Amino acid sequence: MSRLMVYGHSDDLIEVSEVNGYPDSIAPLAELGGYDTTKEAPGELHFSDGTILHVWYGDGGLGVWRIEVEQQGSAAIVIVPAENDEDGIYTDIAYVTGPDLKCEKYVREGEVEGL
Repeated sequence: MSRLMVYGHSDDLIEVSEVNGYPDSIAPLAELGGYDTTKEAPGELHFSDGTILHVWYGDGGLGVWRIEVEQQGSAAIVIVPAENDEDGIYTDIAYVTGPDLKCEKYVREGEVEGL
């Protein structure tokens, strides 16, 4: 079973990590350019089970990261919302869990990056 974690960092990076074991240890898998993403032009993460997540920075003028499910695949998805406070926890965190799950590509405004 694979458990991947997606979140935003600073104002320009989308992070994908694998969560392993107990207590949880986190292994970074990808650091993707998320500068200038918006709700209207988000970064899209495509997973091997068919899941697609939209990720963007800035919500109603707040410096927070948002994550939404664009397409539900077979994986279980839990999204922990940000605190709506750029001085606190300023990113939604998505946990995507499924057998042999991989984040396969990142699409942003017509650009495609394989992972």
